[in-house]
Amino acid sequence: LANLDGLTQIPNRRRFDDYFAEEWRRHLREQEPLALILIDIDYFKRYNDCYGHQGGDDCLIRVAKAIAKIPQRPADLVARYGGEEFVAILPNTSTEGALTVAESMRKAIATLAIPHANSEVSQCVTLSLGIASLIPTPDKSTEDLLANADRALYAAKHEGRDRAIVYL
Repeated sequence: LANLDGLTQIPNRRRFDDYFAEEWRRHLREQEPLALILIDIDYFKRYNDCYGHQGGDDCLIRVAKAIAKIPQRPADLVARYGGEEFVAILPNTSTEGALTVAESMRKAIATLAIPHANSEVSQCVTLSLGIASLIPTPDKSTEDLLANADRALYAAKHEGRDRAIVYL
């Protein structure tokens, strides 16, 4: 089965799900922190409405390529999560380390300066990022880490978008 997203050519949701499960089991054994970053393109529906689906596809490709370059270690994985959402798995990474990666991703997209006339936060495409990190325990699951990152992503959107928020 394919492990690459057909449009963006980065790992797809299937690859993410498999890798996340593998890394969870490994971190449960080794008792090291596992970090997750959920990434959303701000006001992407408005982007598509303004620039059309081809423009939206081009935006997704550019964002995917830029954020996939940020994590430097071979074990780090950036994948397309679905629609305009992406996810990064950062093994052996603390909350602080994940925040550094997330901020680098946000700045990389700002540097691309992709015009976004219908955004409420910038004239260019921006990202909202939710960060969570924990040391797996038998009473926790991958869903717990994912839910924490999702709560942080929601907080980033609620606080005005174009920011990275850590789940505390």
